[in-house]
Amino acid sequence: FGDLQFGVELLIPDTLDYIALRSMMIRPDEFLEASDTIYDLLNGYIWMGDDIEKVDTPLLEAEFAKINKPAPTAKAKIDTLHFTSSDTALGKIAIQVGLGRQAYGSCKDCRKNLKAIKKCEAFMAIVGEPEIKYEVDV
Repeated sequence: FGDLQFGVELLIPDTLDYIALRSMMIRPDEFLEASDTIYDLLNGYIWMGDDIEKVDTPLLEAEFAKINKPAPTAKAKIDTLHFTSSDTALGKIAIQVGLGRQAYGSCKDCRKNLKAIKKCEAFMAIVGEPEIKYEVDV
């Protein structure tokens, strides 16, 4: 579809605090050159995005297939669409605190979604839900 936007934020697993950011625009003819970096940044880590299951993951897999390389795999995925489309108390709180409302495809949006997840945690603590352990629960 043209240029690809790739962005990764590295986080501390037990707190979800930000460590580093890598963001780049990749032209289709540059994907092979960037593929090793992308693989190393993603493989075996937790991925987060809005509708990541239906949009981002298949696109990533297709790009790697085009260059005959194995695609990275996620340790786990946080798809904000699941939070915002559910009719659960957590889903309703997620919408109220802004989860998934950002424009598609930027690290800034992921940062906003992480803040919304932390707000959800605070609300759930108020209503007596058990403490969230990010490295286990997320």
